[in-house]
Amino acid sequence: MFQTQKGFTLVELVVVIVLLGILGVTALGRFQDLSGDAQAAANTGVASELSSASSINYAARVLDPTSAIALTANGIACTSLVDGTATSLLTVALPTTDYTVTGTGACTTNGPGSTFTCTIAENPAVAGVADGTATILCTP
Repeated sequence: MFQTQKGFTLVELVVVIVLLGILGVTALGRFQDLSGDAQAAANTGVASELSSASSINYAARVLDPTSAIALTANGIACTSLVDGTATSLLTVALPTTDYTVTGTGACTTNGPGSTFTCTIAENPAVAGVADGTATILCTP
């Protein structure tokens, strides 16, 4: 009489475990440390937000020179554009515990419509993580 098999042999189980181990080790390298990529994306996102706010501010000043924030002086500190005060381009302050903002504008020297850049980096700095760069428009 024939007997039917009701399970897996030890060899089959060992082969499957070895194959899963190989796949696991291969996939682990792809997911090992994505925190640097996430921080670089956050830096770029904040810089994009600041650039967009600057463009909106510039358009508002072109339409009505008494509205929005005047960016017409030399020595405009990028930190003042993200501090959440009345002269800030961002309505909510960028947390200084998480980000460092550097850069200074020279709008008097270069005139309306000229640009300067602000650099957004993580705080504390992490080697190999890309900083974000925001382009700020000097207003008329």
